[in-house]
Amino acid sequence: MMLERFEALLTRALEAVAIVMMAILVIVIFWSVLGREAFRFSVPWSEEIGAGLLMWMVMLGAAATWSRRRHIVIDVILRKVGLRVRYLLSIFIELASLLLLAVAFKGACSMMQVSANNSTTALKISYSYLYLALVIGLGAMIFFSLLHLGRLFRRGPTMVANDAVNEWSTS
Repeated sequence: MMLERFEALLTRALEAVAIVMMAILVIVIFWSVLGREAFRFSVPWSEEIGAGLLMWMVMLGAAATWSRRRHIVIDVILRKVGLRVRYLLSIFIELASLLLLAVAFKGACSMMQVSANNSTTALKISYSYLYLALVIGLGAMIFFSLLHLGRLFRRGPTMVANDAVNEWSTS
């Protein structure tokens, strides 16, 4: 129960930070366009700030979405098989996702180390801070996947019993 509350709190925090970053991104882009079009001056740092905010926003938002199990899925096979097979496939899919996330996480950590001495042109910010978004986002996704896998093992096939019944709808 305590771990599930922590997961919910972390998910809401990731979403909140991503939303704030989105608002700041809109302001930065607005300022850049306004400066260029209305006042005829350039804002050289806006592209770097915009790209960095976008990267952080996407990774934090993706992690929060991963926690809520809201990423796009193709579940045609899961809807056509029995409960036991659906359960086993769900475990396999989660383990495969963990493997993919772990490989990407390792690559992101490597990119952080390699780019530690490289910095952006206008603001001289180390690229490591940009790649840190990947590390944090992927790390959170791994954490959420491990929690989900633990729930699958604890609750058993009943956890996926309603998955085939709940149809997605636009209404």
